[in-house]
Amino acid sequence: MSQDIKFSAAEVNLVLHATENYDKVLQSIEKTVSVPADRFESTESDGHHGNKIMLYKSILSSSEAAALAVKILSSLNAADRQQLYDYLDYYCDDKGNLYLRLDKQRICQGKISLSDSDSVRVRFKPIRRYKPSGSIETYRGLLVSTE
Repeated sequence: MSQDIKFSAAEVNLVLHATENYDKVLQSIEKTVSVPADRFESTESDGHHGNKIMLYKSILSSSEAAALAVKILSSLNAADRQQLYDYLDYYCDDKGNLYLRLDKQRICQGKISLSDSDSVRVRFKPIRRYKPSGSIETYRGLLVSTE
């Protein structure tokens, strides 16, 4: 990993429906992306049609966020890496946060890929600096260095 890439934290969020096996999904996340199942906090909620859903959230430290970024980016296939590289500005906000959505079903199969639906959402928070950080170019460097 490039030495100039550092995150202050990462936040991992996912929604599990009543029909999903919570333990299986959380164990798959632990095995595939190395976020321990016991690090998730859960909140029960109602879905759009009144069905029960569980909201899971985990906050990772700076070093855990860096390790997660390397794990995810080095595991993406060539097409996902190219999409992320080409459209990186759509994955970042004006504060330099990097947002990735990972396919939950593929994680349950032991693979990591990008997805817009039924996803595990990951937000990488950059370390705040007094001057603009050029986050997008820095993140592109991370993509290149994890090939």
